[in-house]
This record gives sequence, structure tokens and C-alpha cells, in this order.
Amino acid sequence: MLEWLESHQLPCLVRHYLGVECPGCGFQTALLLLLRGEWKGAFFAYPAIYPLFAFLVLGILKICGVKKIGPVGLKITGFACLATILISYLLKLTN
Repeated sequence: MLEWLESHQLPCLVRHYLGVECPGCGFQTALLLLLRGEWKGAFFAYPAIYPLFAFLVLGILKICGVKKIGPVGLKITGFACLATILISYLLKLTN
């Protein structure tokens, strides 16, 4: 199944048409690496994978009705996602 997913990754249209990586480049690769259990490789492919995962889990739990998850927790993890994406993208552009 993972081989099929790997061979059917969606191309980045920004990279294809503009020749520049977008802030989301590497997400699919990182997700596949996570599914394989390669945690370190997933981080190096897309550093924001872990804050995004935490944000999605908190969001799903909030939607399911868990009362202990307040808006502050979602805002903090959302900000961590945004900051990680922007910092890693800027570092990628400077290299």
C-alpha cells in the first residue's frame, strides 16, 4: 500500500510552474515516512509535520466534544504550525 501511495504522490504545481518550492513541499513525503515509522526522516522532510499532527489531533478531539481542550490550546498549536512552516520555508529558500 505504501509503495502505491509513494508512486501516486501529487505534484507541486507551484514548483512545476514557477520553479520554486512552496511552503507545503515535502508534506506528502513526510507523511509517507511517518507511516513507515521513520520519525527523524519525516521531520527533515517537513519540519511542521509534528505541530500539524498535534493541531489536527486537538481539533478532532475538540470537535468530538472533549471539554478540556479550549481555544487557547488550539491557538497555541496553530501558531506553532504557522511559525514552523514559515521558519522552515525561509531556511529552505536561503539554502
